[in-house]
Amino acid sequence: MRNFTLVTACTPKYLEKLRWTIPTWNMKPQFRGRKLIIFHHGFDEISTLDFTKDYFDVELIHWDMPEYDGMRELMLSSFILGSAMYVKTPYFVKIDCDAYFTTSDDVFGRKDFKYDVVGHNWGYTKPGYWMKTLNEYHFGKEDNSKYEHRYDEKRFASFGCLHKTEFVQTLAKRFGNRLPVPSHDTVLWYFADRMPDRSWSSKSIKRRGFHNSTRWKKIREDVCSNVTNDNKFLKDHLMDHIQLEVTSFCQIGCCNCDRNCGIYPDKSYIPLDEIQRMVDVSIEKGKKWSRIDIIGGEPTYYPQFKEMLEVIKKYKDWNPRCKIRLSTNGFGKFVEEKLKEIPNWIQVRNSNKSSKQQEFTAYNSAPFDNGETEVKACSVPWRCGIALTPNGYFICNPGGSLSKVFQMDIGIREFDDVTPEKLLEQIPSLCKYCGISNCKSKHLTDVQEISESWEDALNKLKGDIEK
Repeated sequence: MRNFTLVTACTPKYLEKLRWTIPTWNMKPQFRGRKLIIFHHGFDEISTLDFTKDYFDVELIHWDMPEYDGMRELMLSSFILGSAMYVKTPYFVKIDCDAYFTTSDDVFGRKDFKYDVVGHNWGYTKPGYWMKTLNEYHFGKEDNSKYEHRYDEKRFASFGCLHKTEFVQTLAKRFGNRLPVPSHDTVLWYFADRMPDRSWSSKSIKRRGFHNSTRWKKIREDVCSNVTNDNKFLKDHLMDHIQLEVTSFCQIGCCNCDRNCGIYPDKSYIPLDEIQRMVDVSIEKGKKWSRIDIIGGEPTYYPQFKEMLEVIKKYKDWNPRCKIRLSTNGFGKFVEEKLKEIPNWIQVRNSNKSSKQQEFTAYNSAPFDNGETEVKACSVPWRCGIALTPNGYFICNPGGSLSKVFQMDIGIREFDDVTPEKLLEQIPSLCKYCGISNCKSKHLTDVQEISESWEDALNKLKGDIEK
């Protein structure tokens, strides 16, 4: 395989996305072990980017220019002007911070290295006046052509783009301190298309598991659905926050509730000494949760509600930066009175329910029933936290509720035994029955959706209870 370097650019705005995406870059054997150049700007402490060194041989380069019109032009210029100065290999692959991988297939093949630039196939959708500017720059004369705002011509998208370093260096010498237009991929495509003896190619690199997204939800869902053993970030982040399902009882029982309060009413709760144990061990081990969520069911119905809050306060006093939240449906006089007892160090999240209408999430529609054999995780554990439930510790709270219906004895009983590895082992058993990862749209509904395996499990559970 040809010798190449990886190149990206990061500002504080894209830092968190890079934390999520860079571990997936190691999924590609083609990229693993490569040198990674990161052009950066706007960080008070360069050590903020030290996490990237867990994955690659990283060279951090502060990027600045004498003149630039906004952060966009500055950072996009680094891919041409900066790379021309610092890349020492014959080729380099530019990767956006919001680009990530979902398979281990090679992205670029041997034939791709005969071109000056290769990217994902796409239509040209930049402002038309950029074409006018580039024509005037390239041909050295005024261009009187009229271009519409969007100029339709096939080219490539560069969220992942293979470059010949010599071609980029040639352009950089010609441009001097600034690009003709503030767009890295437009400039590369234009000159590769119009300079003699230069060439470009486009291909569907998304078919090779190379994706990008500006939407946080899309990035999280795609990254989390491809959990790998070498994704250190996902493992660490999995233990960042925790949900305490202090009681499974709910006085409403909404449709499609991912605690099954509507289809499987349950009055179980976590013994107070178990919550105390979680707090004590967390303090003993120096475990600093960023957030603890107190949930249900309806948590205000917990038998020892006041005492439970005192236990959580002990942890809050030890770790003041931890955010404590309580989720309630706010329904009825009992709940209203209990909420008046909530101290101000707890953030109350009140959904103010007045009926069994619930936001539809397809939770009770098992992918397994639709013929999906591959288990697909979602981002719920990383967004909402792992869960302590009446049945033990689970990778997520919906998973804990699901395990009761399907009578799975897979909850981890002791907090000392909770590790990312053991939590991830629950995914094959749980996710094939949970439809959250397949939910395409959310809407309020009072109709309970349920698929075949759920009906069978509920009927069996009901039969076992009656016996």
